[in-house]
Amino acid sequence: MHMSGSVRGNTSHPRRMRPAAVLLVSLVLASSANHLLAHWLGLSWTEGMGIYRRVGPETGRQAFCAGSSLLVSGLSWSKVSEALGQGIETWGVGGSSPDIWEEWQHQRPLSNTMIIGVSVYDLNEMHLANDRATIVPLSRTINDLWASDADPALWHRVLTQYSLRYVRLLFPTAGNADQVQVGMRSKVAEQLRLQASLAEHEGVVFEPSPPLLDAGESTATVSEWSSARVLRRMAALRAENRGRHEFYKGPKRMALHRLLSQGRRQGCVIVVVLPVTREYSEAFLDESAIAAFERAVHEAMAIAPEATFVRLDRVPGISDPRYFSDLVHMNSFGRRLATEAFLTEVTHGGSQRMLDVTSSASISSGK
Repeated sequence: MHMSGSVRGNTSHPRRMRPAAVLLVSLVLASSANHLLAHWLGLSWTEGMGIYRRVGPETGRQAFCAGSSLLVSGLSWSKVSEALGQGIETWGVGGSSPDIWEEWQHQRPLSNTMIIGVSVYDLNEMHLANDRATIVPLSRTINDLWASDADPALWHRVLTQYSLRYVRLLFPTAGNADQVQVGMRSKVAEQLRLQASLAEHEGVVFEPSPPLLDAGESTATVSEWSSARVLRRMAALRAENRGRHEFYKGPKRMALHRLLSQGRRQGCVIVVVLPVTREYSEAFLDESAIAAFERAVHEAMAIAPEATFVRLDRVPGISDPRYFSDLVHMNSFGRRLATEAFLTEVTHGGSQRMLDVTSSASISSGK
């Protein structure tokens, strides 16, 4: 009887291990399949600080560009570099905003000029960059959420990104169904040779290969879009922003204030307020949201009163859809108009202080 009990005990142990083994094998297979899918679709997540880009002279102090793809696509950076007499450098990740730019600023403590681009799209607390948790420390995020009295829903969305960061080690496509769907459509269109047709449905900004800081030539215009395509892109943006624009309760406002304060300590600051299309404003911005954004801009002006503020969003006609390649990114036509207005303001509109500091810095560096 004793031996029979021993036999039963020995066989029960492997049986208890079977569910764990099945679970482990299933996890390994699922993770492997997910990694293969991500590789096939060409999906990647940011490593380090993002993609480094630059333009202009490589000697002497470099100007630091703090902005998203809206700023990159909004100006001709070779002309800006020539006007400043300095090289310009930045990093880039999709949908970046002040909380991420602040981390980039830490990489350039000797920069004596900062160009920062803001818009109703960038400063909206409800719009979150997918790679935010990879770049912004969790401790700073929690402190800013607490100090800004952010909504519980925003707390949940932001902190969930940090959890996803670790989940993506096993499942790299987790949390980004939209990017997976876009990748799948792209692969299918490639096989069927329908890339041109697919381009009508996606809102993608094409940039030259790094490290060149340049938006590339784009003559496509929103004015050529069908009403159905406008509605599709509006729906995507509405889902991305949860249908809200919030400018006061969140980490972006806190980070922007620190960016401006540090920029003042390092040298000169230029703030560029970027436009979006008329269609975007009409769809998402009511009077209260516009007033809140203006208050945010005036707050920034109070923090850096000696900074040059360039209101590209107030250039006559700049919000016309023919100047945009999608609902928020300017095309080559808009870029020429915006660059002309920017350079006029910077070279003649009260920014001589910046040019003087730039020149003296160049002399002191032996340039």
